[in-house]
Amino acid sequence: MTDEEETAMSGASDDALGDAVGRVYTAVDPPPVPLLRAASGILAWRRPDAALATLLLDSAVAGAAPGVRAGGSGAPRLLSYGSGDTVLDLEVSEDEGTLHLIGQVSRPVAAPLEIRHRDGTWSGTTDALGRFTAAGLPAGPLRVTWGPAPDGTTLSTPAIMPG
Repeated sequence: MTDEEETAMSGASDDALGDAVGRVYTAVDPPPVPLLRAASGILAWRRPDAALATLLLDSAVAGAAPGVRAGGSGAPRLLSYGSGDTVLDLEVSEDEGTLHLIGQVSRPVAAPLEIRHRDGTWSGTTDALGRFTAAGLPAGPLRVTWGPAPDGTTLSTPAIMPG
């Protein structure tokens, strides 16, 4: 048997094994229905005209040992997202079941800002220095979309899971 044939057979058997394991998990321990609904809802939040920002820094894992979350409960979480030459810095804190966001976009321009959360949408605008604050948001997943800026730039974070 050639190396190419062995690789093809190995790939096919890996796929078959993955499918079999997936069927076992689905039969024995299916994902909770609320989790499936939440995952589907997060996908609906995506704005196709916005560039999807990449996570650059997460204080919950920065400097922590693999698999261990840094920081204690109640400590603000710092996140940085980037797309092209635009960076969005966020500080997320939780107080009695509500979230408080303080943020700044690296571009010093006023532009629309939208924060999607489990109960709807918070809308606002960054100030002339790119700063914003949003308080009283419900705890749970959220997504921040900034723009369009005067040059047409729009960016959106992936779903953020606070906590």
